[in-house]
Amino acid sequence: RRAFLVAAVGAAALLGAVALVPPSGPTDPTISFLDVGQGDAILIQDGAGAAVLFDGGRPEARVVHLLRASGVRRLSLVVATHASADHHGGLAEVIRRVPTDTLLENGDGTTDPSFLELLSTARARGVETVSARAGQRLRIGAIEIDVLSPPPRSPGPAPEDPNPRAVISHVRIGELDLLLSADAESPAILPLELPRVEILKVAHHGSADTGLPTLLERVDPALAAIDVGAENTYGHPHPSTLAALDAADVETYRTDLDGTVRLTLQGDRVEVQTGR
Repeated sequence: RRAFLVAAVGAAALLGAVALVPPSGPTDPTISFLDVGQGDAILIQDGAGAAVLFDGGRPEARVVHLLRASGVRRLSLVVATHASADHHGGLAEVIRRVPTDTLLENGDGTTDPSFLELLSTARARGVETVSARAGQRLRIGAIEIDVLSPPPRSPGPAPEDPNPRAVISHVRIGELDLLLSADAESPAILPLELPRVEILKVAHHGSADTGLPTLLERVDPALAAIDVGAENTYGHPHPSTLAALDAADVETYRTDLDGTVRLTLQGDRVEVQTGR
């Protein structure tokens, strides 16, 4: 684990109402786990204008407002990790309202009408659309993304459970390495060749995952974030997940308690700002 200093800064107005004059984007590499309730939305900005959004929560989360409050005027890349309403549901509105260069999509053969709407919206807006597959390497400004999973799908109907084949990515920005796995848990992650990372996005909103201790040992993160909604009906995050993170001495933030969690890299120092 690369040693770095984490400075926690409370920021109750971190992503409040959008000002009359939209804010500028950050000037340092920044990773934001946006508070969209029970769903995922991770914004990565390189500090020089490039911005990547992984997932967009449900439509009612109105992630567009959070993007504007983060200074996003254009998205270089949007990633729809899999067909699940709490991940892709808000992305059609994002594509409609925020200029977007490329959509990396993992519909994986789904017939879900809302995912198909996302694809048709992207086509109508002239957004380049690429199917996500293991082995892809993308460079967006100073952001490097290696897609670790999923492999190509066998012919036939879409899988009944899209979670294990969600996009798993290794993201590098500045001196930070980040592992994102959407809803793909350790059975899908552990067979992969995994890097050591500073930051882990805990899979599937912190659901029970018996392989998590092994994953933590292998990737050795210093900090973890859990995208999860307050008082959700799934029991997320599961006590066993929180216990595994605590036993591994991983500093953990969660959007249900902390609101939006923003990590800013400043030299060898990571500043952590929370929305609550």
